[in-house]
Amino acid sequence: MAGFFDYRSHYRTGIFHDMTIFERIIPLIIIGIVIYILFKKKDVIKQNPVLEKRIRYGMAIALAVLYISHYALRINLYGWQDTIVLPFHLCSIAMFLCVIMLFTMNRALHSFVLLAGTMGVVISLSSPVIGYNFEYYRYYQFFFAHGILLIGPLYVSFMHNYLPSKKEVIIGFLILQSLAIFMGFFNYYVGTDFFFMFVDPIKLEKFSMIKYIGGIPFYLIFVELFALAYFYGAYRLFERIRNKQKV
Repeated sequence: MAGFFDYRSHYRTGIFHDMTIFERIIPLIIIGIVIYILFKKKDVIKQNPVLEKRIRYGMAIALAVLYISHYALRINLYGWQDTIVLPFHLCSIAMFLCVIMLFTMNRALHSFVLLAGTMGVVISLSSPVIGYNFEYYRYYQFFFAHGILLIGPLYVSFMHNYLPSKKEVIIGFLILQSLAIFMGFFNYYVGTDFFFMFVDPIKLEKFSMIKYIGGIPFYLIFVELFALAYFYGAYRLFERIRNKQKV
């Protein structure tokens, strides 16, 4: 059991447990099926407020447990002084806000999580580099937590028709940019790589795919263009949905 909860950073130990193609794809299929079922059954769930709240609170509690367990295991290994325990990655920030959003139904939090949070999930799930396979808790923590981070805001949009306005999309993008700028300076002075913003070429080894999109620091241009396209595409989708609802 102790081996199952091995949570050491593979970047520090040099031990990397590769995932098979099935270990990468099966979680994505499960997430897709859950989203499809919730969308197809949204009218049934809407008619039962108790059921709707139970599903929403259930996701919030599950995500909170996964979130806390992640940092509890890291703190147990590395203590409070190590930067590895800081929740400064985009998905970490979004998960924390997602838990609050699922409990409170705050529209501002929902807009940010739906936009920036899901973008982080798309990037993370498309190229997961966690160093653990299905034999370890970290594997399940990663995919379940990111799955809920994707499903949660979509669920709220399905059930409560929460769709960010043009203003909310712009504000969300500016907040994301502000966080990125802050983390860029933080990484530079502390030597970390939060938001996957690398200022040290040595850390290219951490994510080899970066060299295929320009390398350090030019890959940041690609990331910025991707974020801009993602937010714009999301806005166009929201507008299309709103227009259909008016018909």
